[in-house]
Amino acid sequence: MESLQSIKSRLRAVKNIGKITKTMEVVAATKMRRAQEVALASRNYSWESLKLLLKMTANSPKISPLTEERKINSTLIVVISSDRGMAGSFNAQIFKAVDKFMRKVVGGLSPDYKFKFFPIGKKSISYCRKNGFMAEDVVSGIGDVISVDTARTISAEVIAGFTDKKWDRVVTISANFRTTLVQDVLIRQILPLSLDSITETIIEIVPEYGRYSDVERVNLKEMMTKNIDYIFEPSSDVLLDELIPHLIKMQFYHLMLEANASEHSARRVAMKSASDNASDVSNSLERQYNKARQSGITKELIEITSTQSALQ
Repeated sequence: MESLQSIKSRLRAVKNIGKITKTMEVVAATKMRRAQEVALASRNYSWESLKLLLKMTANSPKISPLTEERKINSTLIVVISSDRGMAGSFNAQIFKAVDKFMRKVVGGLSPDYKFKFFPIGKKSISYCRKNGFMAEDVVSGIGDVISVDTARTISAEVIAGFTDKKWDRVVTISANFRTTLVQDVLIRQILPLSLDSITETIIEIVPEYGRYSDVERVNLKEMMTKNIDYIFEPSSDVLLDELIPHLIKMQFYHLMLEANASEHSARRVAMKSASDNASDVSNSLERQYNKARQSGITKELIEITSTQSALQ
């Protein structure tokens, strides 16, 4: 049987771990609520931005360089992960999706096909270095508050690389917030812009339940079926050159907000699970300690009684 001192030492260590995980759970819950509020509040703007982008792409007489379909010889994968760990399987699921996407794409391509990476977050940077992937640039230390300037810098670099033909396609892989317990890993094609990719992104953002879910899906269906002759002011050239980069920037901003909300939700759930497990282990060790202590006391009483009986 394990000694009382050993059980007591283990019990003390488990209780200390439980206090740490409980504190981290409270901190993560506070950050989670703030991140969820920001991400959910941004969805209305994201819906309208994507719908405007869909209308412009479908009805503009001018073809933007960002909608140019060309032979795909290289793909830039933007991987959005967290800077910190202790978030359960949050980052592992993202990297698993990256591996799955690469295996699927490589299936029917030439040996000269190239994957390039733009990791956002320290965990994705470590993932790229560990696997020897070519990183065009890296972004880390964003923190809990996502800045529009950060999204602007990322989108500008991605757009410049696409127009300079450094890569022929841009794909983002990140977590999309559904609920506190559910975060989906989504793969989205950002460039080249296409009606299908924009429509798919809008459908992914629209909530499955709630007051606006049916309305948004009906409006999207009507917009895809209606043939409207739009008038562009001042001109389609100016609007496309100015608005499309801005709307792509807002896509990156929204993706980062969703990933941030998903990260804090996953961390909060992981820390709650760790706190509950620590509590269960602590209770088990306390029972084990009490049994061992009671056994020791009983043994001492038997020895005392036996000695007394022998002396009489």
